[in-house]
Amino acid sequence: MRIAIGTRPDWPASLEAAKAVSDKLRKAGHEPIQLALDSRALTKEIESADIAFVFGGDGTVLRAARALSPFDIPILGINLGRLGFLTMTTIDQFDEAMGDVLAGRFTIEERALLDARLVRAGKEIVRALALNDVVVARGKEVRSINVAVRVDGEPLIVYWADGLIVATATGSTAYGFSVGGPLILPASRAITMVPIAPHLSFGNAVVFDPDQVLELETQEDAALSLDGQEEHDLHAGLDGQEEHDLHAGDRITVRRSETVARFARTAHARPFVELLREKILKEPGT
Repeated sequence: MRIAIGTRPDWPASLEAAKAVSDKLRKAGHEPIQLALDSRALTKEIESADIAFVFGGDGTVLRAARALSPFDIPILGINLGRLGFLTMTTIDQFDEAMGDVLAGRFTIEERALLDARLVRAGKEIVRALALNDVVVARGKEVRSINVAVRVDGEPLIVYWADGLIVATATGSTAYGFSVGGPLILPASRAITMVPIAPHLSFGNAVVFDPDQVLELETQEDAALSLDGQEEHDLHAGLDGQEEHDLHAGDRITVRRSETVARFARTAHARPFVELLREKILKEPGT
């Protein structure tokens, strides 16, 4: 079996765990392929991997999902700290989970991705996937921004707020939840939109059908010139990890991607509802 070994190059514990696992896999006759989850492009050999073992936390898994999902490579996330929502096992339980995967005893759980496109003056300048959310928000300036929203080409609302979050069901436990958005079970394909600190605007989250298309248009010129260097204090963020500067009139189109993120789930993975009770609902007995 060809197995991508995903690591965070800036996290020694991630590198150490990956090396130990790679040695075990080679001795067992498998082919580990190193995958650095940073800005480097994927190698051709990674694209042919049967599965990816990703060592880190939820943030590391987010990076892996964006990189590997276009190639239909399933991901097994191994948490090196406290158990998160996207990692399916801990480092202490990993040997058992790895044994299940190598024996074919696992299922595939699919999660929806967002396809985000940034268009400026009629030209697409950025296109990217997001597993959690796409966020349009103010940057350094302490002020609200105007964001006009269209749904399937029809005007819906112009928000006056600190920002706007468009999230998947997976992302509903992240930034959107922290500002009052709904919790949605991860198998759902629904898309949610949540304003951040709206001022004299509709303050509730909106849940859209999976095939609806949202268009967000920034209405301010956010360019800021400092010492001859142009900076932009309005940003579009993808999963809280990839950022792009925005100008007034930029349009961000967000829809559910045809590509899905695929996660390997073994018998050792905790049910999502159990994680929800422990991490968010703080219910006793968990």
